Amino acid sequence: MTRPAPHHNDAGIRSFLGIGRMATLAGIDYDTLLRWRHCGPVWVPSPDIQVGRWPGWSQPCVEHWIAVDHEPFRRPECRRFADTAEMRREYRVNWITLWLCIGDGTIPAPVVWVDGRPGWRR
Repeated sequence: MTRPAPHHNDAGIRSFLGIGRMATLAGIDYDTLLRWRHCGPVWVPSPDIQVGRWPGWSQPCVEHWIAVDHEPFRRPECRRFADTAEMRREYRVNWITLWLCIGDGTIPAPVVWVDGRPGWRR
């Protein structure tokens, strides 16, 4: 089966799980996971990416963390991406104009998403 060619504006978008979706997948209460992440006593992996102030984990990372019963494992450095507010400031546009310009290709499309929040390469 041949895969269709990507859309000309496709930026290779990847989706990551925010802490809420991570908690759901792990079967852990959101507030408990948030507390573990900031104060322990259970180790929570560092995020794969960060869009603005929003951390994101890949699904394989979360699944591995669940499988090893929350034991620490080696993590790559977190990659940071610009969020919508940063892009609006950089291009000096409002929210609607930002998306219109992304649609016509004058502003690059986001390359990652964390729970519906788009992120751009810096």
